[in-house]
Amino acid sequence: MISKLKNEEMLIEFLGDKYSRLILSLTSGMECSASLLCRELGIPLATVYRKLKLLEDIGLIKHVKTVINLSGNEEKYYRCAIRDINVSFHKGMFSVNLDMED
Repeated sequence: MISKLKNEEMLIEFLGDKYSRLILSLTSGMECSASLLCRELGIPLATVYRKLKLLEDIGLIKHVKTVINLSGNEEKYYRCAIRDINVSFHKGMFSVNLDMED
């Protein structure tokens, strides 16, 4: 199990990453596939897949459905799992408080 401090460090790192923030922003308003994120955000598809995997592993994004497209390929759709996040710095220490979607 990852310690609370390690989780907070990982969260701050993800929030500091431009592509992670863009993905979280777009998926907070609608369900998105990797190809949609690639098109809408102008991010390379390989980067989108890598960021989705990392964001899903830490629990900031959820896989919500899978659709089979016309060519028979599966397309997974994701949604941001964060309702609210607060990062604070007090007496030399960072802290992160998350309010997650149900």
